[in-house]
Amino acid sequence: MLIKPSLIAGSERRFKQAEFSPEALNRKLGDGPIEMTVEKMRVRQRQLLAETQDVEKAEIGLERIIQGNDLDSINYLAKGTAAARSVCRIQLRDLKSNLLGYGSGFLIGPSLLLTNHHVFGNPADAANSIADFNYELDIAGQERVPVRFGLEPGKFFYTNDRLDFSIVAVAPTSLSGGEKLEDWGWLPLSGAPGKADPGEYLTIVQHPSGQMKQVCVRENKLLKYVGDFLWYNTDTTAGSSGSPAFNRFWQVVALHHSGVPRKDSQGRTLTKDGKVWKPSMDESLIDWVANEGIRISAIVADLKVAVGSHPLIKPVLDEEEPPARLEVERARPTVDAPAFGANFWVEQSLDGTSLVVPIRVPLPTFRKDIPFAPPAPLPSPSGGNGKGPNGVMQNGGKPLLAPPVGLPSNISANGLPMEAVHIDQSTLKSRPGYKPNFLGTGKFSVPLPTIPAALKSGIATLKGNSRQSELKYFNYSVVMNKQRRLAFFSCVNIDGGQQQDVGKREGDSWLRDPRIDDDAQIGDEFYRKQATLEADRTKNPFDRGHLVRRLDATWGDTVAAAKQHGDDSFHFTNCSPQFFSFNQGKQLWAGLEDYTRDVLLEGEEKGIVMNGPVFDGPDADGSDLPNPAGRPHKDPSFGGVQIPKYFWKILIRRNEDGDALKAAAFLMSQRKLIMDIDRIQEVDLREKMSEEDVSVFQVSIADLAKLTKLDFGNLADADSHEATSVGPRRIESYEDIRL
Repeated sequence: MLIKPSLIAGSERRFKQAEFSPEALNRKLGDGPIEMTVEKMRVRQRQLLAETQDVEKAEIGLERIIQGNDLDSINYLAKGTAAARSVCRIQLRDLKSNLLGYGSGFLIGPSLLLTNHHVFGNPADAANSIADFNYELDIAGQERVPVRFGLEPGKFFYTNDRLDFSIVAVAPTSLSGGEKLEDWGWLPLSGAPGKADPGEYLTIVQHPSGQMKQVCVRENKLLKYVGDFLWYNTDTTAGSSGSPAFNRFWQVVALHHSGVPRKDSQGRTLTKDGKVWKPSMDESLIDWVANEGIRISAIVADLKVAVGSHPLIKPVLDEEEPPARLEVERARPTVDAPAFGANFWVEQSLDGTSLVVPIRVPLPTFRKDIPFAPPAPLPSPSGGNGKGPNGVMQNGGKPLLAPPVGLPSNISANGLPMEAVHIDQSTLKSRPGYKPNFLGTGKFSVPLPTIPAALKSGIATLKGNSRQSELKYFNYSVVMNKQRRLAFFSCVNIDGGQQQDVGKREGDSWLRDPRIDDDAQIGDEFYRKQATLEADRTKNPFDRGHLVRRLDATWGDTVAAAKQHGDDSFHFTNCSPQFFSFNQGKQLWAGLEDYTRDVLLEGEEKGIVMNGPVFDGPDADGSDLPNPAGRPHKDPSFGGVQIPKYFWKILIRRNEDGDALKAAAFLMSQRKLIMDIDRIQEVDLREKMSEEDVSVFQVSIADLAKLTKLDFGNLADADSHEATSVGPRRIESYEDIRL
């Protein structure tokens, strides 16, 4: 039994929240025409055009989808056979190599396997397990010879328990030494949402109960999207944790993981024959009411934020295509295989004569840049991911990534040294800091925000100079609130024309700034509690969250200078406690940070980014929507630290004509995640960790001034927000952003 009761409970909770009946929805969707809006038709047409590269074929494919027509080209079967090649059975084995159970998985890149978190919850689960490829019947109904590969979690392992997926590296050669992993190809993952529509049938390739590879081509109708998950109706051979669910173009749209079981009046899970299911039985015997899969778009979004720059995951995010060679079907010894350039051999029998026919079948290919998809820049993992005692990246407290085996641990994705963060504090007095005239003088000058007289008593001043409060670093400056021990604001100059690729940093090494009192800044006495929290973030769910990001500061005349500038961002004065699932797992805010930076890089422009927390931000009727005109609402406390509910960001640059400033302001709310955290019970906190979300708003600079009590000078006149009267506008996608 691989699926834990807690996992099923999570599916049941989402099922109830979605408030739908699979049977009723299945009847409503029917098998006839699929209802689509005009915009949705255009979206699907663009998808088809990207896949087929042929306008006429795209039109025919769209018509078949809309009409529910099951007719398709004969190569649909060949493409399916090619796609199924990358699916394997997983033998789950313990440290003594004892067989514990089975699962399914599939290759998603040159050396990476995707399966469920509940199959591989940590690297130890994968260490002695085995991936069986070719465990299936051939065209004659004979068993093929399985090809077994070992797993290498020490080389790469990443897991996300909320989305129930894990990725692990696979050995490049088989256990027998005679096969190469690259011969099995892989399935590219597209981050574009909406790759299938309710009413369409999904195809699931799986190893149910550890049996030979099977395929479900019917009775898996897509019923409903529910956040990061999707639901499809039950198939008679359901189970197979870690199986890929395909649309009709053999794109992977979901990772199958669980479902809602049918229960009797006493709440006991039932089997397909109406008996009470017991934990000693296999999960495939359960009578599933509906199946649930994790959306591939959600998985891709999480990977971009958490491990996007790692050299092994980068080909996955780049949707790198597998090599053309797909399969060599072994001919019978009595038949000589002809010399032929093809590499996919299918045995056929014509009038009792055995032939070997060479056929080349390409994997289904999909464009990386589907026009309708919102921009999805790669968020940097430098935004404050917490670390465990062994230096492994954290995501929900799970160990993710160990140094690659066989490669120097200090080599980054671009081949540059991956050096530890180093800050020379002996030269702090010579740091140039933020430059107000970075975009120009006069009307282009952007001074630091002004703190009102009512708050001046809270400003932290430099030791020995009570009139100086600006902490100057390379390319940025900070002014601290000594009462909250956090920054009032942090402002950075960004030069898109001098941006340098400094590689990936090695570890987090944060330092207090000795120019101000220690008790005016939060340090490791608060954050270091994470070191013992690999498996349980409920004791301290807060990460070190950069305000000015490392990548914003990594520019200069040379790579060495840019690295020095970026390392300077690792001062606790530039750090604010951010709930781990916000700081690491929420792609919209992290994506927005890269999105604003990419705007400057693309045009090699200069720009300014201002950041900071909102102290005691007001709420609007208890929601996560801030009310600029509302009364202050005290921030909750955790571990003796008041945690801000909101964070703000302003991007400033010159307009397209270069004759005026242009500014855009944003607000992030982690309110739902932290409210009442000082009084919350541990079990409730776990619920918040898995269910709650963050919200992002675009706000007017005038409203932001009300929320923060800061004076942003002439920036209100450069605001790209429609009007102050609009109020905060929720950002659901990058298309909602106004720059």
